[in-house]
Amino acid sequence: MVHTPARVTSRTWLRKIWTGGQIMERCPSFCTDNHRNDDIGALDDLQHGVEFDGPELAVFDVEDGTGKWPVLAGRINMDPYNEDMKRRVPHVNLSIFKDEVMECLSPDEFAAVIAKVRAYCDGLEKVHAQLVQARAEYP
Repeated sequence: MVHTPARVTSRTWLRKIWTGGQIMERCPSFCTDNHRNDDIGALDDLQHGVEFDGPELAVFDVEDGTGKWPVLAGRINMDPYNEDMKRRVPHVNLSIFKDEVMECLSPDEFAAVIAKVRAYCDGLEKVHAQLVQARAEYP
């Protein structure tokens, strides 16, 4: 479910900042980003994170036909130099479907999403039972 790269570069490195100066960067323990292109850049361009997969479902699209699309995939993310304090701490960006994203979820907000999805899936079990009953009655 969680992506782990085959080879992770150094977890500490010297980073040159475009506006001048340099800073020693260190990855948090959860980060699996390779930071291959993070040796130089704007201070607030740096992110740390780890991706997680969602189940792929066969979805019909009028233009593209049926294709597999992941749902509920996402990333634990941290933007250590972002002006928004919510983004400076680890948070979840959850891709509900295609380009629909819930950004910057705190642990409590993410737990609330999980609870809603779990309750909905419990309701789908009842719909499944109704479908089985309907099929049993079908000539």
